[in-house]
Amino acid sequence: MVFYHGTSRGGLTELKPFYSEGSNLKEACVYLSTSRRVALFYIWDYARDPVRRMMMDIQPDKVVFQEMFPGALERFYKGVSGYIYRCEGDYEMREDHGVKTCAISREPVPVAGVEVVEDVYREILKYQEKGEFVYERYEELPQYRYDIIRGIVMRMIVRDKLLENQEHPTALLYQEVYPRYWKEAKVLAEHGLL
Repeated sequence: MVFYHGTSRGGLTELKPFYSEGSNLKEACVYLSTSRRVALFYIWDYARDPVRRMMMDIQPDKVVFQEMFPGALERFYKGVSGYIYRCEGDYEMREDHGVKTCAISREPVPVAGVEVVEDVYREILKYQEKGEFVYERYEELPQYRYDIIRGIVMRMIVRDKLLENQEHPTALLYQEVYPRYWKEAKVLAEHGLL
């Protein structure tokens, strides 16, 4: 079976297992996808944006991307280049962490081929033209979705103790893109309500 792995790292001949704190699985592994369009979302420029906050619904035939703040898709992916590695083999499919097209390997995975992606944003939008990508812009969301986003932001501020660590990359992102929620969290915390 053919799998894909998106990354900003070039020159790889094999993909090695790794553990990331933001991972859904709490073990070192190689993430693979049966979907090239899903692999695109894992090409990430950590130097430019060390924190990624987004909501995606990954379905077998399409990806639905809901912006959590205005211009998120463009901010995260426009001008970002990277690589999609093609791998072949029989790897363990894992749907228990929310990505229906995902497989993992606890062992290194040999690379069968590589594709250079010059601009991830443009490449993602090509799938929109095919009906395989749904782009839900922040400005067009119904009110209940804004309420959900507010709840997520408030929980993350509390969980990650961002008010005590205002220089943390996530805190800096939230101060920039959610100034109203950040101010609200500070007021609530000052009055012992957060």
